[in-house]
Amino acid sequence: MTLTSKLPPVIWIIDDDQSIRWVLEKTLTNSGYQVTAFESASVALTRFKRSGNDQRPQLIITDVRMPGIGGFELLKQIKNISPHTPVIVMTAYSDLDSTMQGFQDGAFEFLSKPFDIDDALELVARACDPNFGKTPGNSEKSQQQSGDWESRLRLWARQQIAQGKTNILGSATRDFERTLLESALEATNGRKQEAARLLGWGRNTLTRKLKELGK
Repeated sequence: MTLTSKLPPVIWIIDDDQSIRWVLEKTLTNSGYQVTAFESASVALTRFKRSGNDQRPQLIITDVRMPGIGGFELLKQIKNISPHTPVIVMTAYSDLDSTMQGFQDGAFEFLSKPFDIDDALELVARACDPNFGKTPGNSEKSQQQSGDWESRLRLWARQQIAQGKTNILGSATRDFERTLLESALEATNGRKQEAARLLGWGRNTLTRKLKELGK
């Protein structure tokens, strides 16, 4: 994949692992992107704050676990400053809760370590496409939200498999049931009988689930 634009998209890579920075910087540069790499999120954030809109990157790729400011905190601060700047979060450590929280905080996508470089390039191309998620008559936000829980669950499953995790069905089922239960109780103002009806459970089943989930 080689870009022919005279003004290639600017991408910032933030990772304290020099080998990851080198691989991504070399690959993306060879693909026609303009790349700047940082080993510290605090340095990148300071530069981002001091830059004008025309000097900021079209995409940020950040690791999660780094000394000082971590990837999730960086994501929040970037989104507070520039909500439309896409941020890809790289991580070798993931669980369903942190993945969902990352999406809620505005992450464009997650990239699991170790990653396939072709998958990374495809993800970068989508993030740098200004028309991504837009169709006539629909807003970008509504397009991204439509059915997104399935894609997020699929991403989480790929992360778990790549990390050699076992019993991922049991783990996902527990988190999924807890989320549904919390949503039903919230919707019914804590009325358990009505919440059970929404979920298609009997009252005894809901009571048992509450105990199993520590509610």
